[in-house]
Amino acid sequence: GFLAGPLLFAVLVSPAVEAASEQSLVIHHFAHWLMVVAGAVIGYQLRQQGRLPSQTAMAWAGLAASLAWHLPPLLSWAEIHPLAHVSAHATLVAGGGAMGWAVPKLGAGRKAALFIAGTVVMWPLMLAELAGAFVYPEYPGQAATAGVAELVAMPVAWLLLAFWGPIHRLFSRPVAAVVAQVLLVVVAVLGWTAAV
Repeated sequence: GFLAGPLLFAVLVSPAVEAASEQSLVIHHFAHWLMVVAGAVIGYQLRQQGRLPSQTAMAWAGLAASLAWHLPPLLSWAEIHPLAHVSAHATLVAGGGAMGWAVPKLGAGRKAALFIAGTVVMWPLMLAELAGAFVYPEYPGQAATAGVAELVAMPVAWLLLAFWGPIHRLFSRPVAAVVAQVLLVVVAVLGWTAAV
């Protein structure tokens, strides 16, 4: 269903999720990775709408955009400045969109190179978070649990990209697509009305 990506994004920027993200760095990290997934779904849906630059270049640009906001200096900056926070969300969705557009068309070797590059960048950061090397002023004492969240969230995002074909086939079935989109609408409405 073509509404799945936008609906997932609507859930992630809802007041309920934003409020939970302000309290928990774990939820904040998961929301960021799910924004990449929402963007990937949107990019995948748009892939037939026209030719874009090199698929490989698009995939690498998407990976860079998706990883950049998880670097502690940028993440800390986005915590403090609301405009940077909005920019981070837009960049995460755009990066996911670039990967959703390009990655399914790449060969296994190029997909493996993206996975290895993402792992080389993120694993040291996650381990440093677990060791308490980073301090997030808005989230005192949560760096280690955020590292655990990253250790879980990143592989889940990669698995979604790796098994894109079977997942797409499942949700290409009308009943599955309608059920998934209805559930996302319900969650989005709840997320946006809970704060009212």
